[in-house]
Amino acid sequence: MDKKNLIYPVLVCFVVVALSGCGTAQKKRQDEITGIKTKVETLESRVEGVEMKQAEADRIAAERSQMSEEFRAEPASTNFEVKQRFDKSKTNIKEVQSALKNAGYYEGKIDGIKGKGTKKAIKAFQKANGLNADGIVGNKTWEALGKYAGSGSSGDTVK
Repeated sequence: MDKKNLIYPVLVCFVVVALSGCGTAQKKRQDEITGIKTKVETLESRVEGVEMKQAEADRIAAERSQMSEEFRAEPASTNFEVKQRFDKSKTNIKEVQSALKNAGYYEGKIDGIKGKGTKKAIKAFQKANGLNADGIVGNKTWEALGKYAGSGSSGDTVK
């Protein structure tokens, strides 16, 4: 019977230790939780920093936009005119082709592509109007060609 009496206390001790867990496991778990909390705090502070930078960037963008609107709203009054350079976009090539067609120098399709026919028509127009016949629509060529541009063109804005 001594063995039976000895088995119960040993079994009870084993169950108590198993249920309470090892002391080092609890400390290890607590250290992991502390580490995770530290990482979360670090990330939260980084997010706050990024949010502050974003808010500052938004504020600066709003100020620039407002300044830009104010600048556009109040044009300076001067006694001279700034000429804009001719833009070689497809829209403007179409305008050139249309103006050349209206002037009688271009017979091709108005497609916005500056091909051989368009360049030949530009040179012929330049030669007929006393301009340098280089096939390039610069400011002087556009000024001379602009009067042939259709009513839907922006020829009066490109000078």
